[in-house]
Amino acid sequence: MNTGKQFFTALEALRGIAAIMVMFRHTGGTLGPIPQNIGYLSVDLFFLLSGVVLANSYEKQLATGEISPAKFIVQRLIRLYPLYLLSLPVGLLNYALQFGLDYLTLADLLLRAILFVPSSDVEGAFRLNGPSWSLFFELWAGVLFSTLLIRLSWRSLLAITMGAAGFTLYGALAAGNLDIGHQAGYFRFGFSRVLFSFSLGICLYRLYEVRKPKVAESGNMVGLLLCACLVFITNIPARIFFGFPYFDFLLCLVVFPAMVWMAMSTRQAGLVELVFRWLGRLSYPIYILHGPIFSLLQSLRQRGFDLPASPAAGMIVVFAIFIVAGIAAVHFDEPVRKKLKMMIALNPSPAVPAASNTVTEQP
Repeated sequence: MNTGKQFFTALEALRGIAAIMVMFRHTGGTLGPIPQNIGYLSVDLFFLLSGVVLANSYEKQLATGEISPAKFIVQRLIRLYPLYLLSLPVGLLNYALQFGLDYLTLADLLLRAILFVPSSDVEGAFRLNGPSWSLFFELWAGVLFSTLLIRLSWRSLLAITMGAAGFTLYGALAAGNLDIGHQAGYFRFGFSRVLFSFSLGICLYRLYEVRKPKVAESGNMVGLLLCACLVFITNIPARIFFGFPYFDFLLCLVVFPAMVWMAMSTRQAGLVELVFRWLGRLSYPIYILHGPIFSLLQSLRQRGFDLPASPAAGMIVVFAIFIVAGIAAVHFDEPVRKKLKMMIALNPSPAVPAASNTVTEQP
């Protein structure tokens, strides 16, 4: 069990890089033709990081009764919902451009999105914001974490991890890779996919608390190398290992945990620390806002708008998303979350600074 919150700057950087890699997978042609890669495994890294971060931040409080499961879930909703709700109008506009102004359909879609009710549509479980499918499973994992997983021993958690991994592998063998859980036909495997990496993250953090590894020297260099490794891994062409999902599982079961372990064993300083903290701060806004924006641009292009599709034009959009994410984080998400916490008296903090001393709690 954890003995107090810690801040792992390198984990924040890995989360930010993973969000950026996911964004590049969803450019919708804005960057021109891009070969598909295995960037979908960034989501599994998100789940792994969430297990580590939530165990660090909440396991002791939940185990001792300092915070109830209900209050924990409320805090998770406060963390995830404001930016998610902000993205929905863009998703509605995108859907209306594609299928017309059917107000009943749009109202139904909006209500289902707000309540996080997945759709059986072949186009995706969450039509207004495709990447938000992982948030649905994050919330489900949070409920399981606060009510059951914190009570289990390390060995029991590891057994659950391996069982979930086996069921997920069954789905991946049918699909050809681990990019499953967001499609209608493979939606059930999303539960095992998150349980696999999320439980593994809890195990990893508990092991870290027992072993207390020595902090590595040259933390800046190690952190930068880990980020470079993640960029390299997520850019491996998907076609190379399609039909052989064992490679995906090797990365999720061995490589990603090793990278997270190394990241937990480093400390950064100076400019590198500042950049890493900002990567963590922007990771969730980038992840949750980019999908509807790129989908809207693609819909406008299909409706005849002469929008350029080239690497140069695409990078301008990517840069704009970074700016939007920063503005949304600083001037919307953080103030709203602070006010909501104050309203329900969930231990409100006086501010949410850029260099916070608590761990960013999201995928």
